[in-house]
Amino acid sequence: MALAALPLPPETNPDLFPGADQYSAAEVELAGMMALYPGHILHGPPRANDPANATRPPKTAQLPREVYYLRIYDLGASLTQIAQGLNQQLVILDFRYVTADAAASEAFAGLLAKAGLASAPVHGIGSIKEPEPLPPAKAEDKDHPPPVVLALVNGQTSGPLEAWLEAFQEKESVLAVGAPTAGQPGQYDKYDGQPGYFIITGELRPESGSLTGVGLKPRFLVDVTPQQNDVAYFTVERGTVDVSTMLRRERTTTTAAPAATGNTTAAPATQSVTVTTEASDLVLQRAVDVVAALQVLGRVPASKDAGAAKPAGTTSATP
Repeated sequence: MALAALPLPPETNPDLFPGADQYSAAEVELAGMMALYPGHILHGPPRANDPANATRPPKTAQLPREVYYLRIYDLGASLTQIAQGLNQQLVILDFRYVTADAAASEAFAGLLAKAGLASAPVHGIGSIKEPEPLPPAKAEDKDHPPPVVLALVNGQTSGPLEAWLEAFQEKESVLAVGAPTAGQPGQYDKYDGQPGYFIITGELRPESGSLTGVGLKPRFLVDVTPQQNDVAYFTVERGTVDVSTMLRRERTTTTAAPAATGNTTAAPATQSVTVTTEASDLVLQRAVDVVAALQVLGRVPASKDAGAAKPAGTTSATP
């Protein structure tokens, strides 16, 4: 299409817009829509779960400070285990790399509400119907308080689940830890006439505002790169280590002094020992640290192992 047909100011020098004649007016309009409404039109399909994780049950672990951990793969297939887990006092739900549809996300929200956790309103727009009202929060029972729930998220946590997590976080009943989510809390369909593009047709929107193109901002942001997240998460997925080994641990390095040279008699070589701590999964470690802080502040009962988290293992290296 000729440059003159594009919506540019008159007498524009074509050399300033090389290749502009290769775009149709529809493509230019689409690019403008994407710029004006980030996340509403996608070049490429929306986030989806790995098909290999369909119906996969969650991975569970008992972490320091009596924290019960569930790594979710398929939210709809994990509701029974989540309901059981919410009977614990301290729960970490790992939603990294999880996409959940409206039905599974609403069922999950219902479990949180039944456990006594409060949520701000959410609304369905377009092809996503208005959610059913959640059951009212139970009267506070000092002997059986609601669980403390932390949700681990990253840039690949997506779907209406994002909106529900935001709604519960708004009431401080679920605290998200990690990186902002994908910003795809809705449903997308193929864009007619534009192969490879998808347009939003429905959205679940929390009271705080649309998350499309923005995502849920965790209450506890963790400065971690996507690569660091991948390594930490998939190290466990390979099955070579347990979740608890990804927490902070001591690393001891012993360095021998240089050996004496020449004929002089020297004192025996000495060794220096350096002890450092490191966490392989920074997001999970931050969540456990948040639990520790809440216990110190008295917001949740202190656990039997309320001291510093025990090292998961010790390694040593001698050059």
